[in-house]
Parts: sequence; structure tokens; C-alpha cells
Amino acid sequence: MSSKAEAKLAIVRQLIERASDSVVRSLEQALMGSGGSYNAASEALCEMIAAERRVRRAQSVVFAPVIAPFVRRPRLLPTLQYPPDTLKVLWRDLKATRGELLDKAVDAVAADATAHDSYAVFDEVCIAAAAALDAGEAPAAAALAANLPGGVAQLSQLLRLAPSLRGVIPRLDGWLRNLNGDNVASVRLAFKDSAVICDDGGLLMMEILSAQLQEPWQILRLISAVMDHPADGFVAISELAPFGERIMSDIGSRIDALKRFDAGQGPEAGRAAAAGIAVAVQEIGEFEQWLKLSRDSVWGARIFELKRNLAAGVEARLKEVEPAVAQALPQTSKPFGTKSLRAPAKLTDDPNPNAVFKAEGLLAFMDGVRSSAPAGGYGSFRGKVVEALDERLDHYAEDLIDRLLTDAGRGGPPVERVRAYLEIAARFVAQVRDPKAADIIRRRSASAQAA
Repeated sequence: MSSKAEAKLAIVRQLIERASDSVVRSLEQALMGSGGSYNAASEALCEMIAAERRVRRAQSVVFAPVIAPFVRRPRLLPTLQYPPDTLKVLWRDLKATRGELLDKAVDAVAADATAHDSYAVFDEVCIAAAAALDAGEAPAAAALAANLPGGVAQLSQLLRLAPSLRGVIPRLDGWLRNLNGDNVASVRLAFKDSAVICDDGGLLMMEILSAQLQEPWQILRLISAVMDHPADGFVAISELAPFGERIMSDIGSRIDALKRFDAGQGPEAGRAAAAGIAVAVQEIGEFEQWLKLSRDSVWGARIFELKRNLAAGVEARLKEVEPAVAQALPQTSKPFGTKSLRAPAKLTDDPNPNAVFKAEGLLAFMDGVRSSAPAGGYGSFRGKVVEALDERLDHYAEDLIDRLLTDAGRGGPPVERVRAYLEIAARFVAQVRDPKAADIIRRRSASAQAA
């Protein structure tokens, strides 16, 4: 291969090293699927990409215990986070001084080695990376971390925790599901070991575990285990207080979002608002279950206030449901006939799409908070609203079906208008009661029209 071709491949190598994982995978798949004959440059490129893929896999295994803060994904709570390329850049920095050690790690991963001697190599790489950061021998990686909270020193501490956490991360799900005596002891031991490794080791361990969790508020369970089901006032003055503060701040944000919820945006907005409230209820539940709350303490008072505000906010939105349904399914101003308990449907105009959309948004919200209602403190109020709506919709549907059987299209309102209102009523019934009840209305509507 000519020197000019080698120079071009060197440039390509740098580009591949800096490319995202998805780009590297796509290049490998494209070359493997081409099916053509390769010249020397093409073969070198294929080998280069395959080697980079092996290195990327080794990086993910070596740094697995601390990888969560470096993964770019949506997070429900603020947590420790670094630029995604930090560990890749750190690996390239190490290549200059610890290339042989990195090659051993790559070979161990490629061989699918799982023995403890392989883990020792992985841990050695993490410790070497921390030492390089401390000694100023990883300038590119240090530049990425320098302006972040904790700076380079915190990144170094994270890497020093990797050997201790390599056996912790696989046990995390089991700990959260069942904090029995043995698991509590294991959590405490892991926390103690981390605290010995570096000054902020215990806090950083919790940060890493929190970043791993799909439901990050569950970190309160591990804090409870470490501190032996503590009083909230004790946690509030401890090094682990930031986790509780984040969760309470998130609860407040979700209550504020409920106040801003615009039902006019329809069912998707309603479901999103309900999902946010469900999370807030879960977060409050974690405080109530895993800490000893007192109304006289700062955290306890805040939690009780947040729970009261949440229930009041949900009830305020639920009060809007019946008036919105009345706008979408209007009735005359007063009933006719001595036997009529409710006003009949008002069918002088076609349905109002905006009113229907708003009602569906509120109904979607009401349906979405069903599962969180008992724990959220608004279950009884929601039940009353559902009962009133069920009666209203049942009467409205019966009235419309009777119209189809009597005067619709025969001097009364147009059949198409009556059926349009019936379809709206059926959609509402599906959310208030269940889809089967809505199907019954539709079948009766079809039968009434055919009669």
C-alpha cells in the first residue's frame, strides 16, 4: 500500500474512532453486505472497522459498572451526567501510555472471558484511567469533565468505584424488589466499601445507582436500607439529602404542570397529565413507605403539603369534566313531560368539535388517574364524578336511541346528527365505563335506525 493510501487510511481511522456506535455498525454492515471483491485499501478499512467494534465492546464491558451517567437517554429526575463520548475519549488517552493493558482487556472481552482474572483486568483498566486523570495524562477526557460539577476529580473517583460496583449493579433489581435482611446488609456493605474508596464514595455510588433506575425515586429504598429506615429529618441533613430534594422538586413540578394542563389539546394531553400525576403519587409513596415522616420536620411538612396540593389539583380538574361533557352533549334548558328526570338532548345544531375534543381530554385525564386515585387521596371524589357521568351518559344515549325510533328524519332532527351525537356518547361511555358498554350503544343505534 502506498504512503498516500496509508495517510488516507490514518485519517479514516480517526474519523471512525470519533464516529457514533450506530455509524460504526452501519459501516460494518454495509461492507459485509457488499459481496464484492476488495482491494488492499478496502480490506484494511474492513479490518479497521472490525477492530473498532471490538474496542467499543470492550469499553462497554470494562466501564459497565459506571456507564449509566455516560448514557444519553431521557431521565425522569436530574442526576449525575457526563458527555456520552467521555469514556471513549479517555480510552484513546490511555492508549498512548497503557496500550498493552487495553489490548488485554479487548482480548478478554473478545474471548467472552468471565473468569475473575478477566474481571481483574477490567478493574485494572478503570484504576489506570483514574490514575491517568489524576496525573494529567488524559488531557482530552479531562477537558470534557473540567467544567462539570465535581470536575476531573469526581470523574476519577467514579472510575475508582468501578471494581467495587462491578458486583453491585447486577444485584440492584433484586435489592429493590426485596429489601430483606440479607439484601439490606449487602446494600450497607456496598455503601461502606464505596465510602472507604474515596471521600464522596457513598454519594457517588447512589448517584450511579440512581442513574441506572427506570424509576429513580426508588433510590429512597436504598437510602432507607443504608440508614435503617431513618427519620426524614436525619436524611435531610445527611450527604444523601440531594436525592430527596430532587424528588420533592419533581413532585412540585408535576403539580404545577397539572395546573397548566389544557384539556383543549385533547386526549393525548389528558393522558400525559394523568401520567405525570401517577408519577408524583409514586414519589410521595416512596417517602411515606421508606422514611419516618413527621409533620413537624421540614421534609415531612413539605410532603404532606405536596400531597394535599396534588389531591386538590386533581379534584379541581375533575370538577371540569361534567360541564365539559355537557358542552359536548348539550341538553335543552328544561325537561319536558312529567316522567322526565333529565332534560332531553338538544339537537338543533351539529356537534361542536372543539367542545368534544376538550371533553375527551378531560375524560382521558379522569381515566388516567384511576390507578393512582386510592393512594393519591382523590379516589372518593373521582368515584362520585364517574357515577354522575355514568347516569348522564346513560340517559343521553337512551334519549337519542328513542329519537331514532320516533322522530329522527321524520320531522325531527336529521338522522345523521342523532347518530353523530350517539357516536360521541359511545366514545365518552368507553372512557367512563368500558368499551363493551360503548359497543352496546353502537349496536342499539344501528338496530334503531334499521327499525
